[in-house]
Amino acid sequence: MCFEEEIFTQSLLEDVERLYKDADPAHDFSHILRVYHNAKVIGQAEGADMPVLLLAALLHDAKEGSKHSLGSLDAKQDQEVRRREAVCQFLEKIDLPEEKKAKVLYAIEVHRFSQGINPQTLEGKILQDADRLDAMGAVGIARAFMTGGSINRAFYSPQDPFCKRREPDDGKWNLDHFYRKLLRLESRMHTRRGKEMASRRNEVLRRYLKDLEEEIEEHSP
Repeated sequence: MCFEEEIFTQSLLEDVERLYKDADPAHDFSHILRVYHNAKVIGQAEGADMPVLLLAALLHDAKEGSKHSLGSLDAKQDQEVRRREAVCQFLEKIDLPEEKKAKVLYAIEVHRFSQGINPQTLEGKILQDADRLDAMGAVGIARAFMTGGSINRAFYSPQDPFCKRREPDDGKWNLDHFYRKLLRLESRMHTRRGKEMASRRNEVLRRYLKDLEEEIEEHSP
């Protein structure tokens, strides 16, 4: 029996899904499964510790709050405490050496783009790559606008939709998030396989922006 059959049983996956029952749509269980798949593809190519990596992928957004609810530093810190508690409780159910559980926790703690942390473990690097891939391509476009809509963020700046004469402000304009974050992700990938996957998805982002610009210009006064 392979490690996935031993550890990642249907029962365990159902337990994971319950962790995300109240998640916002951009960080729900479907996001977790996509990150899990990305991590599996990259991890197998890079020789990762797969149980550590895949557990981290499944648990990386446990107890994730909505963007709207995380405005203050205290709220973000409280979320991180709740996430760590939830992950630790979950890992208690799994027959895994303590040093591997510590590696799972580390990968989760350093995975966020906003933290700007360069992970010191291969599994941490791969989790960052796997999670960032889900913010790119067609899925990334959908997630970006789903998140922006949930917090009533406007589509784009009518004066300069594509940030040609100003700095991106994705706190105000949803399209600015492409320039503030999404288009930068390809250059932040760690692994060879992750970079290959990111290159294709970045092309999707750029093609979308090109098509969008043409459509907006058609309706310009």
